[in-house]
Amino acid sequence: MRMGGRSVDRKENLIRVITFNHSDHVPWFLTMKSDDPYDEGSFQRLPYEGAFPPREGGRDVWGVEWQASDARLMLPYPLKHPLADLTALDDYPWPDPDDPRLLEPVRREMDPSRLMLGTHGLTLMERAHSLMGMDNLFLALMADPNRVKLLLRKITDFQIRTAQHFVRLGVDGGWFSDDYGSQSSMLISPATFREFFKPLLAEIIQVYKRVGLFVFFHSCGHVEPIVPDLIEIGVDVLHPAQKRANDQVGLKREYGDQIAFAGGMDTQYTLTLGTPEEVRAEALEQIAVLGQGGGYIAGPENWPPFPPENAKAFATVVSKYGKYPLRTDLLDLAQKEEGTR
Repeated sequence: MRMGGRSVDRKENLIRVITFNHSDHVPWFLTMKSDDPYDEGSFQRLPYEGAFPPREGGRDVWGVEWQASDARLMLPYPLKHPLADLTALDDYPWPDPDDPRLLEPVRREMDPSRLMLGTHGLTLMERAHSLMGMDNLFLALMADPNRVKLLLRKITDFQIRTAQHFVRLGVDGGWFSDDYGSQSSMLISPATFREFFKPLLAEIIQVYKRVGLFVFFHSCGHVEPIVPDLIEIGVDVLHPAQKRANDQVGLKREYGDQIAFAGGMDTQYTLTLGTPEEVRAEALEQIAVLGQGGGYIAGPENWPPFPPENAKAFATVVSKYGKYPLRTDLLDLAQKEEGTR
């Protein structure tokens, strides 16, 4: 499904989409793996070693023990939290961001034909609750805020140093992963986000922004209340603009000229369990809603396994109907696809 016969290459087109600069077509992604036949391949995440929980389970570089999940769609989960008691904070053995082994996978994967994104998995709040436990973190935000701030400072200093290494390696930007939303609301209040997390995220993001690089920010769930904050601290692309948790039409209307959106395709049902007809209908709807005026990268909200027929249906629709200027009848086409079920 690689594009052909178009006026700009995939990387240049993606940059034009992010900067609202006369893009050729809506870019798309599925797994962001170079061998995926249904992924356009315009960008790639490059996580440092240990940025994400080990799929097979085990101890990560932060000292958290993870248990692999038997469920097909679930990530590993922590067996215990080494900083459940914050009195252990002072003597905790922190990972060394200058350890050259952390960036060895990144050096191997660098590809100048794609937008390369240094990836900070579990950037800040997720890293904190993997170390503390989510309930413990949320209680401590109220009961022991100063120690929580010390923990967040330690994590931030690591991420800043890692970002500096990414920049020196020649990445095109950073990818941040930090979930602040649930299906129906934020996990913390906007005020708590602004007090504890926003200033520190801004520090990490500035490592990229001060040298003119791009920033992608992944945050699952309902995050509408903090979208203006993310724009303010320099986020260029928000993923996934989760359909079941946010008003996508409202997000595009309010912020569509200030921030680009990536993802948006439902993975709770449509891409994973739906029919190809349902996938085609939703892909057309996403292009019509989020693709107007540029600033949209079509793709899934997350990365569970997709049936190959659904992956093909998605990529075929975006490749065919995502060309600019967009057709004005995309929603009508979506309704016709719905009618074929």
